[in-house]
Order: sequence, then C-alpha cells, then structure tokens
Amino acid sequence: MTQQHFLLNEVARLVGVKAHKIHYAIGNGYLDEPTERINNKRIFTTKDVSRIRDYFTNKPKRGGHNDKHK
Repeated sequence: MTQQHFLLNEVARLVGVKAHKIHYAIGNGYLDEPTERINNKRIFTTKDVSRIRDYFTNKPKRGGHNDKHK
C-alpha cells in the first residue's frame, strides 16, 4: 500500500480550515511539524491530516460567551 502525501493547501481543503490557521498552529507548537519536507515545503501524510482534523474539531472555540460575567 502506498502512502499518500499532501501539501498545506490540500490539507486545508481536506480539513475545512484556512491554510494560515494550520501554519499558525504548527508555528506556535499546537501541532507537530510533519516529518517530511521537499524543497522546504511541508509534506503531510494521511496520519498528519487526521491529527490536524482532530485538533481543529476538538479545539475550543474563541469569541463566544464565557462564564466570567455570571
């Protein structure tokens, strides 16, 4: 079985978030860097895509109401 590989924009499309959000999460340590790079471009595996999808699915939403003002 061959391993599929994706570039950042492809991952963003598959996960349903903007590419800059994935870039930000990786750059700030919320997500691990993918292990592979070709021509200084991140190369993501299907395992990476799954991990990124899980992160954005389970990430707490910002900007909503909070309980501090109750």
